[in-house]
Amino acid sequence: MNDIIKINNHDILIKEYKGQRVVTFKDIDVVHGRPEGTAKRNFNDNKKHFIEGEDFFTISYSEFCTEYVPNPPKGGNPNIPVNLMTESGYLMLVKSFTDDLAWEVQRQLVSSYFRVRQLVDDLSPQMKLLYGLCDQLAQAEREAKEAKKIADSAKEVASKAYEVTENIKDAVKPILDNWREEINTKFNRIQKSCGTEFNVLRNEMYSELERRAGCDLGTRLRNKKQRMSDSGCTKTEIKNTNRMDIIDEDKKLREIFSKIVSEYEIKYCA
Repeated sequence: MNDIIKINNHDILIKEYKGQRVVTFKDIDVVHGRPEGTAKRNFNDNKKHFIEGEDFFTISYSEFCTEYVPNPPKGGNPNIPVNLMTESGYLMLVKSFTDDLAWEVQRQLVSSYFRVRQLVDDLSPQMKLLYGLCDQLAQAEREAKEAKKIADSAKEVASKAYEVTENIKDAVKPILDNWREEINTKFNRIQKSCGTEFNVLRNEMYSELERRAGCDLGTRLRNKKQRMSDSGCTKTEIKNTNRMDIIDEDKKLREIFSKIVSEYEIKYCA
């Protein structure tokens, strides 16, 4: 038995309650192409004519979700009543639906949905056993597909977690050799991932370093260039000296700046 049956080109989840096929107000509105709430309004207007336990059953929304909704939405009142209409209740409910489509939909629902359960009940014990085995096989197949879906999802999550872990490991591993080269490699990776302009990102990191270390890179750079000039360095050497040189020659600044770069790498690349 399939979980889904098509009525008037609409997929309806097969629902059984206490050995009977049942439908919801929403099912009825959908297959009949009626505005949402039509079936419920008709039921409320004529409720005195319906017999509970014969024409309909009332269960809680929580029970309905447990039985018929694989992945119910979160929230909502679990105690809200949900009405399940039997075949007799459905036929009484749609008596006012008299257009040609309504007659055809009623025929489809009665012959292809409600009466199927009755046909099963009328089978011989041997055929019932065969039908039950087929039903079990179909259920096993659905469970296998669901298990595969869960496994594939878990595999994907694990793969992403591994990738994130590796990225974090790369970001926090100590920089032992070629400090400037490794920092520049990390920076280029960060800049590519976050899309911020090169100079903007650099200045942002330098400002964070000044805040944490309580220093002024600009002042240090000017002082260094003055010392270079006084010692006879060429204008090209002086011009090419930058804030990274200031950081590179100070162990404390290097440690702080390395940590800042690692934090950015985790934020944008992990």
